[in-house]
Amino acid sequence: MNRLERLRGTHAAALFREFLSREHGPERSWASGGEGALFTRFAEADPAAGKPHLEWVLRLYLSGRLRAEDLYKVTETLQEFRRVRRHLPERARQLNTYEDLPSLWRTIAPHARSPSKRTRSAGEREKARAESRVLYEDGELIVAVPLTRASAQWWGRGTRWCTAAEEDNAFEAYHRQGPLVVFIANGAKFQFHAPSDSFHDDADGPVEAGVLAPFFPRLEAAGLQSLVLALDPLAQELGILPRERLRSAITEWGMPLCFVPEEHRDAELCRLAVMRDGEGLSFVPDALRTRELCGLAVSSHGRALRYVPFSLRDHELCLTAIEHGARLSDVPDTIRDQEVCLAAARRGGGVLEFVPFALRDAELCRRAMESGPDRLEHIPWALRDRDTCVRALDSDGYQLAFVPERHRDLELYRGAVQRRGCTLEFVPLAMRDFDVCVEAVRSEIHAWRFTPPELRPALAAATGVDLDAEQLQVMFSGLALLPLAERTRERCLEAAREQQFEAGQAPDVLRDRETCLEIAARGILLDQVPEDFRSREVCLPNVARDPYALASVPEDLRDREMCLAAVRGFGEQLCFVAEPLRDEEMCRAAVASASEALSHVPFALRDRALCLEAVRYRGTPFKAMRGELSDVPDELRDEEICRAAMPGGGQESRWRGIRLLDHIPFALRDAKTCREVVAINPEALVDVPHVLRDANVCAAAVSAEAHMRRHVPAALREALPRHGPDDSHS
Repeated sequence: MNRLERLRGTHAAALFREFLSREHGPERSWASGGEGALFTRFAEADPAAGKPHLEWVLRLYLSGRLRAEDLYKVTETLQEFRRVRRHLPERARQLNTYEDLPSLWRTIAPHARSPSKRTRSAGEREKARAESRVLYEDGELIVAVPLTRASAQWWGRGTRWCTAAEEDNAFEAYHRQGPLVVFIANGAKFQFHAPSDSFHDDADGPVEAGVLAPFFPRLEAAGLQSLVLALDPLAQELGILPRERLRSAITEWGMPLCFVPEEHRDAELCRLAVMRDGEGLSFVPDALRTRELCGLAVSSHGRALRYVPFSLRDHELCLTAIEHGARLSDVPDTIRDQEVCLAAARRGGGVLEFVPFALRDAELCRRAMESGPDRLEHIPWALRDRDTCVRALDSDGYQLAFVPERHRDLELYRGAVQRRGCTLEFVPLAMRDFDVCVEAVRSEIHAWRFTPPELRPALAAATGVDLDAEQLQVMFSGLALLPLAERTRERCLEAAREQQFEAGQAPDVLRDRETCLEIAARGILLDQVPEDFRSREVCLPNVARDPYALASVPEDLRDREMCLAAVRGFGEQLCFVAEPLRDEEMCRAAVASASEALSHVPFALRDRALCLEAVRYRGTPFKAMRGELSDVPDELRDEEICRAAMPGGGQESRWRGIRLLDHIPFALRDAKTCREVVAINPEALVDVPHVLRDANVCAAAVSAEAHMRRHVPAALREALPRHGPDDSHS
């Protein structure tokens, strides 16, 4: 196994789970192709051959120090780093010494190439100002709110803000949530966005809003008291402030409700907050989450449905939530009728796995594929026409595994390998010509092991690859070393007996029924078995060999015995089990195998014992598996279940604690629980009750993430350590 394969095996599943839990913007579509496609997307961010920097990139993302929207910056930053590394001090040449992308950029910026000069019209400045609200201006300070992408780019020149980028610009996404405020203080640029709780310097690194403290009196004198409050809410005693100023900070600037101490979160402020941002429902005290307030929340942001008490999730509220972006998995299965599922399909984003099997008709599947596209393995085999398959392949080449054989031709194979080189394993040997193999190895280096040995010298010359490189040589073993003509039935059976048969290196031999049956008896991935040979005899012994095996089993063979065998091997296969078979035994078997199967358990079967089993930690730091606490009915979230959902024994990496407190009832967020979560993820301080934000828990958060100081009560700040990039402006 080479280095990239090791990284894929170690991190792909964790990356996929973390990505789905954090990303809800346009980047979420990256996950529509599955964990393999998402891993490839991140791998492509490393511009170097062999991906030597990929582990650093993954570590940043999994620790919450890299946003998906900033992934495009990684490539250019690493390119500059490699170019200027020899000019850096010895220690600064080690990539692992950098904790985030901004700190790396600050180091290399003095050596980086200057951006090329662009032609600028004389009226460009005036145009940008005309498309902005200039709130304040004097000789030392300018405060402006850009209203268009072009004006955001102008105000952001010379910065690393994604709202100033020429490509992959995120201005619209931020602007929809609330105003972006640009500060230019004595030439230094800062950008503030209250709804996302971000205040960043020109390197796009988080800094303290206190850097602007000397200017606060001027802003307040200019009538911007509510902006000053939104900039640093806990620096003031909210209980003695005029009520209108607090309301304005929430409604005008989008200040999150988390800055308001719990004793001040009354019905009025909660209503204003969730109207501004529905996901602010997570900060609303449990007793105030009424049907009316929850309706306002999901109308503002459908994803807020996960914070709505289960008893209030009726058809009307869930349909409204779906129409505004909620996940179908958060809708009780008894409410998932045709209307709700069609609404979900229109919005797209991978909904079919949560649509009842009986409702997966041609229209619903078509809409899901047009909006997503969705995953092909969740579409009934009879509805997988060529157009649907082509659309699926446009998203992820590996979807070829679920394309009916009647549609597979050279054109389809070529399209698949262009997007995922390793799908070369599904291409018949006779079609693995030079052009197809070139496309495959250019797409993914691991595709080399499926190339014909006779073509490798020419392929290497065409792609500029050294065949003697170690990472290639480790791929060439067993059948991969043999010319195609020598991959006979006998040689394949011999490899199977030695547990070394890889179907992708000799797929044609499986076309012989006797050979296929003999190899299948020793273990084979079902997506490699010809459709005509997928009998019960072949499928039952192999249905537990991978998390997608049941998807390759003909639908008429998915009976109780077959499905139980599948979920006992990989519990996540519960999503391929038809609803009538999802009884208590089936669901308990699935959750015992893979806790995350809880999201596919019928709501009526989510009893206390099952949920307790699901949320318990088990795994390794990068393969930690547990059901989400959000999938546990809120009436079952008692002290034992919430404690079981806590990260296990300090063994989980930081990313497992992200927003974990937000699904724990306020009454159960005690000091011990809060300390444990903040120790894992300092940004969870936003969910710690204000009365529990003592010196110890605040010091733990700030020592790891200096920008969390803004969530520390003002009385405690002076005693906390100051360090890191935040100090460069303090």
